[in-house]
Amino acid sequence: MNLKWSVCSLCLLLVGCQANDDSIAQFINQTHQQAQATVEPLLEQPTFVAEAFVMTSPRSPFIRPRPEQSDMLAGDGACWQPDERTNRSALESYPIEQLSMRGVMGDTKQLWALIYTPEGKLVKVREGHFLGLNHGRVLSVSPKSIDVEEVLPDGEGCWLKRPIKLTLAQQAEKAV
Repeated sequence: MNLKWSVCSLCLLLVGCQANDDSIAQFINQTHQQAQATVEPLLEQPTFVAEAFVMTSPRSPFIRPRPEQSDMLAGDGACWQPDERTNRSALESYPIEQLSMRGVMGDTKQLWALIYTPEGKLVKVREGHFLGLNHGRVLSVSPKSIDVEEVLPDGEGCWLKRPIKLTLAQQAEKAV
């Protein structure tokens, strides 16, 4: 019974779909005839003139340049060089920016600073110990900070000393 009604409604739908669309076609034709496009003319484009390549140096521009060799690189000893050490401490495998001072231990004669590593370990250091990737050497330990002297290459074969101060880090209290 449902099939009969479905077939009948489909037939009625197809018969009833014949609409009068003459007025729509007439409106579209009329609109196309009345439409006028006004386009401003484009500005005159500049002409490109390529310049001829003139070789001014014997180096090819298509090969990556090599760094200039300095007289100091030859090892004439005119500048300061850090001592190469074979025994490196565990703190020398971390950048100094990733290390933080978390406390001090000791008495008035000898203070040890507690350094916190990115792995979550505490390591104690004192004057003369090394830390950081750039030959950082602890100069002094005070109750609030550590003075470190870091050694950086200057790019010309020499080394520069840079002072750094690690201050005692304030731990944020966790609310429970």
